[in-house]
Amino acid sequence: MGRAVMVGRGPTGAAVLVLSLLILLTAEGCRGQKGDGCGPSVLGPSSGTLSSLGYPRTYPDNSVCEWEITVPRGKRIHFRFALLDLQDGDCQVNYLRLYNGIGHERKEIVKYCGSGQKVDELIESSGNQATVQFMSGMHGTGRGVYLSYSTTEHPDLITCLDKGSDFPEAEFSKYCPAGCLTSTEQISGTMPNGYREVSLFPRAPLLCPGPMIPTEPPCCGAGHGGWAS
Repeated sequence: MGRAVMVGRGPTGAAVLVLSLLILLTAEGCRGQKGDGCGPSVLGPSSGTLSSLGYPRTYPDNSVCEWEITVPRGKRIHFRFALLDLQDGDCQVNYLRLYNGIGHERKEIVKYCGSGQKVDELIESSGNQATVQFMSGMHGTGRGVYLSYSTTEHPDLITCLDKGSDFPEAEFSKYCPAGCLTSTEQISGTMPNGYREVSLFPRAPLLCPGPMIPTEPPCCGAGHGGWAS
């Protein structure tokens, strides 16, 4: 059974927006994502990053995106949030949902809405497939969503926005998801591959070291997880 966070009552126009959702999701998209509300995203077979359209600025009105994620059989997926900031007060048309599975048989894990949400825990799927659904209605505030995922064999998954100063250890190893930009001075490995960052300098500004924010239209691609030090 799914969990809900700050679920509220929608306006009288909610039914119209639900119909719009169904129409928008039939629009052509790249493999693994569909809708007109998808921002820069990298969907790899073992890790990736997802963002709403407009990130790091606000997302557009009346838009939707669904990301369908599949990892190898026998593995599970977990998600870590870097940003979850949606319009307050209207959970019927401004929300983010995570599901076990894809297609008609999917089951809700959790639903989030509201501004400035802080999700510290990893959200885990029960199988090797999951769906992330972002939907927006009319809104005046909210920067949208930015999150990463990987297979659960990487419990030290972080996001592209995590800083070295976020971790108190003098030395640590963290798993960076596919989709983070790389710096040849700090790591080896290339986007869209996942990699492991071993740091002796925990006050480094960004560990991964930064999100993919292309100037071209949003796209998704395949990449393989890996390690670097």
